[in-house]
Amino acid sequence: MGLDTHTVIVDKGAIPHIINGADVMCPGIVNADENIGEGDYVIIKEESHRKPLAIGYALIPGSSMRAGSGKAIKTIHYVGDDLWNINA
Repeated sequence: MGLDTHTVIVDKGAIPHIINGADVMCPGIVNADENIGEGDYVIIKEESHRKPLAIGYALIPGSSMRAGSGKAIKTIHYVGDDLWNINA
């Protein structure tokens, strides 16, 4: 059984918060895979260059992420954390 990953794109205003380990809030999301279900793992990417910023799991379905107002994704691993820098 493979691990399905889905993608969420965030605006530039969300980047500083996410790379400091913050959870992803709905207002920062500009696009989300409609097939994301609650509990699915997701890759969070920035809008301009589509570079990965973090990995987390969905707290709500992808179809609700852009329209919501609270937390959408619980961040579990992000750029610059100890795991990210393990081979640096």
